[in-house]
Amino acid sequence: MSKVQQNFSVVSDDADKPGPSQPASVRSLRSTTKRNASSEVAGPAPKIAVKVEKWTIESVCKNGRRLDLSSNEPNAASVIKTLFKEIHGSVLSKLNIHPLHWDECADSELGPFLKTFNNSVKAFRKNNPRDVLLSKENWRQKEASEFRVICDLACQLAIPNPRVLNTHYAGFSSGTYGETNIETLQKILDLLGVKEDDVFMDLGSGIGQLVTFAAAYTNIAHVRGVELQQVPAGFADENVRQFKKLMRHFGEKPRPFELKLGDFNTEEIETFLKEKATIIFCNNLAFDPDLMIKLRAILQFCNNGTKIVVTQKLETTKKGRTPRDCFFTASADTISLFETDGSEKGNVSWTNNIVPYYLTTVDNYKPFREAATRAKQEEANRLAKLMCSKKNGAKHGEKELFFVIVNQQRDRENADDEEYDEEEVEKDSDVNTFNMLVVLGTGIVVILMILGVP
Repeated sequence: MSKVQQNFSVVSDDADKPGPSQPASVRSLRSTTKRNASSEVAGPAPKIAVKVEKWTIESVCKNGRRLDLSSNEPNAASVIKTLFKEIHGSVLSKLNIHPLHWDECADSELGPFLKTFNNSVKAFRKNNPRDVLLSKENWRQKEASEFRVICDLACQLAIPNPRVLNTHYAGFSSGTYGETNIETLQKILDLLGVKEDDVFMDLGSGIGQLVTFAAAYTNIAHVRGVELQQVPAGFADENVRQFKKLMRHFGEKPRPFELKLGDFNTEEIETFLKEKATIIFCNNLAFDPDLMIKLRAILQFCNNGTKIVVTQKLETTKKGRTPRDCFFTASADTISLFETDGSEKGNVSWTNNIVPYYLTTVDNYKPFREAATRAKQEEANRLAKLMCSKKNGAKHGEKELFFVIVNQQRDRENADDEEYDEEEVEKDSDVNTFNMLVVLGTGIVVILMILGVP
């Protein structure tokens, strides 16, 4: 018998027998009345045996197996009701079976209902051997809910009372148990675009529901979880058993996964994180500064391209300060995955508020790219200054050349003017001489005419 079922053990037939403190047979009604008047005298009342019902659900999927549950298993009745309400609704329509009022029906109604359901399923199989009642072609699409329901039902079967998970923790510390909602992980996996060669690691996997969901929902190569605390790790074992049973019922085979009790500071886990993990998930919101230092010391050696999802930024301390020479500032890029405007319901188990998640992608080539970018920018600045200097020098030279040309042109013009003036003077002198000769000749002619010389 598993630990989680100890409170649901069935009383044997010996429970009807009187115990050693029960009185012997009585002789009169009066004495019986007196003895029954006081519980101290009468002793404990005989225990009544609890009737255990066996509930069976025929599979409605290809390659699926029958699901067997007992009424003494934790939350078994609730699991059956949720299964029909969330997944088998379309099946009931095909079989023309009217569903029960799942939120109000009594557990005693499940037996007759399941008998009708199982008979209808068997008849359908006989008459339609090549058909299936439930198609799973859309189960792995974004926002599909079927695998979320399966993982949640497995947890319900594994854990009678979830409050026991926090009974041995003191306050909100690095040891406090708190689960990320499966819906949140599904959204994260969709955003990351998980590939077939990815390896997922959950640091602080708790009862393992995120690991089982990743193994069911994605086509990932391998999923692994490690949990430090004994209590949630113990429930994880039962959770895995119930998860596999439910997956077989639907004819599904999860991807390879494992859950282990241990510390991420061990050599084996460190090696796995540094050399094999491509997606690392860690709810480190409650980590103290010393634990954050240990976590950073390991994750800074992850392979290039490793995606790390956290609730407290790796490049900051508990007080929000950035450590000096932090690897995750120099060799990684961090972005916020979700808006935290408070319009949605809480995404973790310990608060109704939206907890932010950050994606840090290891980029070992980032320092070299930034150094090359800086060198390129410095070279561009140097060339710009040089060109500016040459341009200024060219402008100064052009100005001097302009003045030289202007002066030369002016000198040429002056020289031309001087030559022109000399020519004009010579021309004027010749004209004057000619004019004087003309005047002189004219005067001589006039004198000769006066003198009567022919």
